[in-house]
Amino acid sequence: MFEHVPPATDIDVLDAPDALAAELAAAAPSPADAAALTMLDPDSLSDSGRIDLLVAYERQIAMLQAAQQKVLASLDGRAMDWSGKRCMDYTREQVGAALRLSPGTAERRLAVARTLVARLPATLALLRVGQISYLQAMKLAEAVTPFDDETVSEVEERVLRRAPEQTLAQFDTSVRRAVIAADPRRAEQRHADAVEQRRVVLTPQDDGMAELWALLPADGAALVGSVLDCLASAKTDQRTADQRRADALVDVFARVLGDPDLPEQHGQRPAINVTVPISTLLGCDEQPADLNGHGPITAAMARRIAADPTGTWRRLLTNPEGQLLEYGREKYRPPQNLADFVIARDRTCTFVGCRRPARLSDLDHHEPYEAGGTTDSANIGALCERHHNAKHHAGWRVRRRDDGSCHWTSPTGHTYIEPPDDS
Repeated sequence: MFEHVPPATDIDVLDAPDALAAELAAAAPSPADAAALTMLDPDSLSDSGRIDLLVAYERQIAMLQAAQQKVLASLDGRAMDWSGKRCMDYTREQVGAALRLSPGTAERRLAVARTLVARLPATLALLRVGQISYLQAMKLAEAVTPFDDETVSEVEERVLRRAPEQTLAQFDTSVRRAVIAADPRRAEQRHADAVEQRRVVLTPQDDGMAELWALLPADGAALVGSVLDCLASAKTDQRTADQRRADALVDVFARVLGDPDLPEQHGQRPAINVTVPISTLLGCDEQPADLNGHGPITAAMARRIAADPTGTWRRLLTNPEGQLLEYGREKYRPPQNLADFVIARDRTCTFVGCRRPARLSDLDHHEPYEAGGTTDSANIGALCERHHNAKHHAGWRVRRRDDGSCHWTSPTGHTYIEPPDDS
């Protein structure tokens, strides 16, 4: 077990910085150690001392993360509307806005905290003294969610035996093994539950590339892989096998895009928006354009997309200040031109941290139409169903600024600024 280190003095730091770093690395973290850690200058330490200082900081961070779990757990489920009545739980929005997290990530943090505080006391205790990391604690908390308290205790006891000496990958293997051993007969049910979580994730990468990631049942993934292998099997050029498979995947969906029965969204057939400065399109300069759902792309890529004759892309022009050309009308329901403009401008739900695509969201009057709000681009914004409901029924308020940012005020009076998507 770790021992407590007496408070460090300036003399300790000057005379024996390596010894102090070693003591802090071996001791249980405490709030009093924070001052000693900040007094140690890495440049005054040997390489061994720097490693000890790194370990000491890691354990200090773990102690603070353990304390933060209690705060998150105490907030969980406490969302109230402005009249003090119970409403739909918007705690994740409160936490996400405060910590600059997406609502989904905030909900995950809340769920982990809830489990650690209520069901995994030994795990939280090890985190508090810095013997395990938050990532280990999170792995275990998420793994035991489906189980009853007795099974949770069995899994926790088995997993924590070697946890302080394990890497995260080794710990993950131990967790999965303990979960199977605790309830082998429910393997099929766990698989069925896992199938419910299947999804596809698109993540922008650098240099005009993107990563497409999918969580699929093993048989479905095998089917996709088999088709791509078949389509990529013909060696008709100098492309590698990986390049042919990647191109075949795009080709499959390009064919589907031509299906006349694909559903429309806000009156639009599926297409991908590319926002291009008119000067770039004309070849006068090389300003970057913006690909919807991805972000900045090069001028050359934008001109190639804009010239594509297939109708896959929807080109949107901006003026020299980067603003979309727009117009609006005074009707409650936005006309198609205005709806197209708002979807293209906002790109996602305009709530703090939400990335729900605008084309799958509602078009909301910031100032209600009934209260005199106009139907124009300054007063219309994209809000997903959940955050549309938060605005109307849970005390959240929004105001769009001239620079395109959205100024949100929470039911507790905290304010947050969601910048325009192209900032």
